Amino acid sequence: MYQLAICEDQEESREALCALCGDILDELETAHTVTAFPSAEALESALTHGASFDLLCLDIIMDGKSGMELARELREYNDQVSILFITSSETHLKEGYSVRPLQYLFKPVRRDELEEALKTDLRLYHQPRNLSLRSAGQTVVLPLSDILYLESRNHTLDVCTEKGRQTFWISLSEVERLLPPGRFCRCHNSYLVNMEHINQIGRREVTLSNGVKLPVSRSCYEAAQDQFVRYLNIK
Repeated sequence: MYQLAICEDQEESREALCALCGDILDELETAHTVTAFPSAEALESALTHGASFDLLCLDIIMDGKSGMELARELREYNDQVSILFITSSETHLKEGYSVRPLQYLFKPVRRDELEEALKTDLRLYHQPRNLSLRSAGQTVVLPLSDILYLESRNHTLDVCTEKGRQTFWISLSEVERLLPPGRFCRCHNSYLVNMEHINQIGRREVTLSNGVKLPVSRSCYEAAQDQFVRYLNIK
């Protein structure tokens, strides 16, 4: 679950930014929560009482404590959370680099710029790297980048990599729920393919980077094309 905090003291701007973030993450098929705070003090209190966020969208200039002040204090004990500054002035740009922000966005916030910032944060810091499956009483950890495709065969699942196949007693539908959204697509009822390794999708077959060709069914073609285009745009 991707968790965002929006800290903005102007109610109209705060509500608009929350709605925009929600719309973008819905389109990216990313499970998320967006929590609004009217001041740096309110966000600071939530963090002090155990709230945790992946990304803080901070207005720099606010009544009371500024977003920049909060960011500096936060960096004294938290290097993990991403910070996205929202500002109407270039005054604090140089000062802000000391807290290593993800990006600066100027008001009024443009949708395309916000979308690119969210995509960057998701790609750099919030993508699962492995798939864990049970086999013969053991847990097998498979790097997602190594997986070319997954194939359903006789009530079992073959995970196919450059090194060969491994078989697991799990259905394709079950493993699909374990995979991160937006990385694998179903090109056929019996196949899930890693879009990282796709060279081309045609109406009848998918060609992978190693030359392997997989079938494309009529029922899956349009959805697979849409998912692949979306993946390329996020990549």
